[in-house]
Amino acid sequence: MKAARVQAVNDEMLRRTGVDFSRYRNEELMDTVANAVTFPLFFARSISRTAGLFLCGIVVAMFVVDNGYFRAFLAFPGMPLAIVNGVLLGLVLFVRRIRNDMDRVFAISADLSVQVMQDIGTARRRLGAGGAGFPSLLEIFQGVNAVILLPAVIRTLERRVPLLGGLAAKITERFFALVDTRLAAAIEARGLAAESAPPPETPEQVAAWLQSAQRLVETGRGLLSQVIDTVGKVVAFPFLTMFIIAFGLSAAILYGAWVVVR
Repeated sequence: MKAARVQAVNDEMLRRTGVDFSRYRNEELMDTVANAVTFPLFFARSISRTAGLFLCGIVVAMFVVDNGYFRAFLAFPGMPLAIVNGVLLGLVLFVRRIRNDMDRVFAISADLSVQVMQDIGTARRRLGAGGAGFPSLLEIFQGVNAVILLPAVIRTLERRVPLLGGLAAKITERFFALVDTRLAAAIEARGLAAESAPPPETPEQVAAWLQSAQRLVETGRGLLSQVIDTVGKVVAFPFLTMFIIAFGLSAAILYGAWVVVR
């Protein structure tokens, strides 16, 4: 993500919550996120392996088939079709792999959200009564994801997958957006506290808010895992559908060509 875009998101979250999430970005956190993200290597590997598998199938067929015209057809368009099918299948496998890494990334997000809440509580204790209300836990979680975690993951992708990092980044952004949307819906459906709290009047109210929010984080970990699992299936579905269609069309084209030239 471009720095200007991240800054714009941070400014919007600062306006909504009163929290400057950008100050939590540091190299130590970036390294922690990078260590949790293993799917960039798998992204390139899964696509190259599945595309290579389909290409090998075409090459073997060219040696087995004793028909010059069909061999030429297998070379073109057979090989491009093999690459398309291999890339689509690789993307399906890649999205399934993301699910495991996203569990780790969003666990970091949950822990960082608790830290942000604790910092807010410390600041409010110093300020005393009055002031702005507490941001909701969901708002903090969304701010952590949008300003800190997502840019860190995308930076890791761009470094580790220089050629296909853009595509992987778009899939990852889609994954984050769906998790935020579905988590908000799940929280609302279960009647969990998602609204902002009123301004604190006493240190005891600050402490009570922190305890309540921390309990909500622990309760939400299982819910978040369910949301990630569902989102993984949703993100993978279009690629799976495209693969099934492409594979069926490719098989029909090759079979039709074989019937014509044999």
